[in-house]
Amino acid sequence: MTQKDLAEEYANERLQGRLSGNEISFSDNIVFTEDDIKAAFNAGRESVVENIPELEWKDEDRRGDEENYIEESYSLTPFGDYSILKWYAPTDITIYFNGEHFKSNIMSVQQAKQAANEDYKQRIKQALGL
Repeated sequence: MTQKDLAEEYANERLQGRLSGNEISFSDNIVFTEDDIKAAFNAGRESVVENIPELEWKDEDRRGDEENYIEESYSLTPFGDYSILKWYAPTDITIYFNGEHFKSNIMSVQQAKQAANEDYKQRIKQALGL
């Protein structure tokens, strides 16, 4: 059963209880519809996603010779870790998620961080069934 089904099931049970007279309404017998309850439930889940803070990044320099000099930024999440590698020879910025190539040919580290943030929020929406 998905989370969306739980809202509908709850709404149906409450509605049946009120219509059968087995449940007392404390608000002048106002009965919320299934759609009202589903909308409120889903709006609550959506607000969780909207209020998720941006990923926190830690930056490191990994120095090697001039051909292998890179900078790395990484962020740890409950889903796994994002890494952004900026190579200086050749100039390339690549994002990895859990060690696997995620996206490359990015113009700046800031754009890479934004792409990782968007992916992170999408993963949370997917986990919440949105």
